Amino acid sequence: LRPEARRPRLGAMSHARTQWRAKAADHRMDPASGGPRGRRSVVLMTTDGLSHAIQESTKAGARRLEGLYLPDGHRVEPSRAIDDGPDGGTAEAQAQRALARIAKAHNRQEHHRSRRAERERKTVEELEDEESAKKALAILDASSEHEKIMYRDLFNFFDVDKDRTWGSIEFAQRMTDIGYDTSVENASNLLYFAGVRDVDRITFNDFVQLMPKLKAFRMVIERDAMRAFQAKDFHRRGWITRRALAELLTAMSGPDGFDEEYISRIVRTADRERTGMITFDFFIRALFGSPPILAYELPSMSDAWRRRFCFCGGKGLPDESDS
Repeated sequence: LRPEARRPRLGAMSHARTQWRAKAADHRMDPASGGPRGRRSVVLMTTDGLSHAIQESTKAGARRLEGLYLPDGHRVEPSRAIDDGPDGGTAEAQAQRALARIAKAHNRQEHHRSRRAERERKTVEELEDEESAKKALAILDASSEHEKIMYRDLFNFFDVDKDRTWGSIEFAQRMTDIGYDTSVENASNLLYFAGVRDVDRITFNDFVQLMPKLKAFRMVIERDAMRAFQAKDFHRRGWITRRALAELLTAMSGPDGFDEEYISRIVRTADRERTGMITFDFFIRALFGSPPILAYELPSMSDAWRRRFCFCGGKGLPDESDS
């Protein structure tokens, strides 16, 4: 789906996509076109569709599209003056002023980058790739050999067509392949909020820059998992039973819950020695497929005694099989 020609800049791409999707949505909602009213779906643009949308949006190249655009297709004006009259202090006015400041900063940054690219006789995309490579190198220098291999293997897994870049479509495909049904729209949102510069063109250097964020997020998850594990480790032995792990996973799954098959698979994998004694290390390996980042800490003596004697609202000491 990637055009061979150089991609348009952010403003043109966003505005063109907005117009093309809006027209397709109107067609789907029109009963005369056979589309049911009230139904919402995602439109993926082909190369021809994207080129046609850009031609229409730019009036065949006569109009330049730059800056930031809202989802409805309207451009955010950075120099727009919003007075402090009767409506100047409303939430809407404050939001417009904030958007104007963001647009102004964005345009200034884009202008400086364009001027620098002209001086160095490079495209803006080449300049961004060089900046991304420098940031990625700093991260790789601080990573172990095992982590470097893991980064490369994971990047190659998502690179379905092996062109050394991947985007939201390939990400959605791979996530669906491993059992997590993911739409392209959801994949785009995930990648965007993770901080990638282009959700449709992620290089290895871009991917490497996500790793510290993912590592920090995993540490948060592991810390929560450790607290839940400690709550089941009544006797401070460093391990819990299969039944206790199943209860732990059920409690951690939230309102949507894990299905029984998934919980059973994690429990079987965690009990790798088939002893019925599952350590925190085995639990995390079963959950993530790699060793834990955090070292397990036994619950404090006071917490262990309190949980033992206040188990289930004061019903007494838990059975040995429960821990």
